Amino acid sequence: MELAEGGACEAMSYIDLKPTLLDWPYDPDQISVRKILGSDGEVRIQMRVELGVIQMELEGRPDGVTQHGYESLLEYHRARLTRHEERNGTTLGYALTPDHCKELRFEASLYYRRYVAAFVLEEYAGVCRDTVHNLSIFDLCHEHASDAEDRNCLEPFRPYVVMMNARGHAYQALEQNEAPSALAHVNRGIMQVKTCYDDLGRTEAAETGEELKMLRLLAADIQERVPCDSLIGTRRALRTAVEQERFEEAARLRDELNRLYEGRKSATA
Repeated sequence: MELAEGGACEAMSYIDLKPTLLDWPYDPDQISVRKILGSDGEVRIQMRVELGVIQMELEGRPDGVTQHGYESLLEYHRARLTRHEERNGTTLGYALTPDHCKELRFEASLYYRRYVAAFVLEEYAGVCRDTVHNLSIFDLCHEHASDAEDRNCLEPFRPYVVMMNARGHAYQALEQNEAPSALAHVNRGIMQVKTCYDDLGRTEAAETGEELKMLRLLAADIQERVPCDSLIGTRRALRTAVEQERFEEAARLRDELNRLYEGRKSATA
């Protein structure tokens, strides 16, 4: 905005958002999101925030801006890491500068907003996709940042993202009437969050952590939907997963089956 003579700001002819904001009031007690059809025919996500509206792309990087010819900064740095490994035979020596890490943290904040919006919209595939993206950013920074502060900066947020990933997978499974699979996802998430707490030196959080509280509540809710004989239901789900070549899902179910066997042994000991 240019300054007019005398120091006053000269008003520019832009679109006033006030009618839109009045039509969609901000509610501090809930996350308000919606899907809209853009002028180009593409579906996008909008989120109402205190002073306006955030608009996000449905696919790719949420702001729609490619990074050095790649869909995201994560993909760009993964490609750089691959080239480094091909040249040197190892990933050792590959380093992210503080500026790289700052840019990656900003990208993670964009994906965070979108996976929260996707969760509210009950579009759980998007939750799973974007939480995996952010966990991959966390891993990249933790393993390759040149500065110790950058290596650890994102780690306190890992339990939350792991929890959201587990919830996304669990609700996806419930939509497909696969309660044993959903329970396996939640129990795997609980174990992963506990590991995160231990790595952060927050062992007391194993009892008081909000992420574990939410996952345990979800596990209890899912448990009511599992067939009376959980072993039978889980074995059936495992067989289906193997037949359909969903091997990651089969691995989770196999872990869940082992957990159920151990629980039954303890109960009868």
